[in-house]
Amino acid sequence: MNLKRLSYFLRIAELGSMNRASEVLHIAQPALTRQIHLLEKELGAALFTRTARGMQLTNEGEQLRAEVVGPLRQLDFAFQNARLPAGKVEGSVSLGMPPSVRYVLAQPLIGRVSASEPAIKVRIIEGQADHLVEWLVGGQIDIALLYGPSPDDRIIDRAMVVEDLMLVGCRESALSPEKPVNFKRLSRYPLILPGSRHGIMSTLEKNAYITKTNIDIILRIDSLELTKQLVMSGDGFTILPYSAFSKEHEAGLLSHARIENPVLTRQIVTAATAQCRVPRIISRLDVLIQQEISALAASGKWPGKLLINPEA
Repeated sequence: MNLKRLSYFLRIAELGSMNRASEVLHIAQPALTRQIHLLEKELGAALFTRTARGMQLTNEGEQLRAEVVGPLRQLDFAFQNARLPAGKVEGSVSLGMPPSVRYVLAQPLIGRVSASEPAIKVRIIEGQADHLVEWLVGGQIDIALLYGPSPDDRIIDRAMVVEDLMLVGCRESALSPEKPVNFKRLSRYPLILPGSRHGIMSTLEKNAYITKTNIDIILRIDSLELTKQLVMSGDGFTILPYSAFSKEHEAGLLSHARIENPVLTRQIVTAATAQCRVPRIISRLDVLIQQEISALAASGKWPGKLLINPEA
């Protein structure tokens, strides 16, 4: 099977457009279309259907992408390692982050990578934790930060930091860091929480079950920014780590209180598939992530307990 045709197929699947793929790949569209037709003929199955929204994968196309995206990415990493001198890293890598982690980490991490390893090009992809695991296993991203550890045995993760979760309200609310809220009293607060199987949701549900506490969820939203806007407007409360709303708190837009009995925490891990731990570029990015998290924790911008060596 022709590897170049497979790489063309994956790029079209990613972009959803033959025109955009031909521009990115620097190949004329008729030639690209012919390569896909030859691949379909070789496989004996149609891989795409044309719709008003662009190129959509067929069931056979979805199956092919799931089976080849990981191995082809590994092959790409192998070529990168083979042509570079020992110890040198360069190339592109995709890093997945949940919204609240992206909020505090993305910008300073990009700065650290640019300063330390300018030949590494990082593409940051935001997604909910359950989607990030799917993308890791499917090969759409190379490494991710997750609320961990992951229950998926195909994922290898490294614990980075544990942070407390806070009850967050508008600035007019009576919440104060000096006045902790007992977990059972959360039933009195109308909460705006994530709709997906999110790290915060699973932590909250587990402790609500243990303590026999009824949680009043008035709205489920997977947008961090919209959640904070609604809370700032006084439409409800939410539960977040301080790192996810520190700017709004410092600006006097949000108030918060610690939760106790029990204290709610979440753990952040770096995660990759077993195959993706080998490439040099992934290992180097993992070290840079550790260094940036350590620096943010030391500065107070990411309050929490470090689970890594700050000197890494």
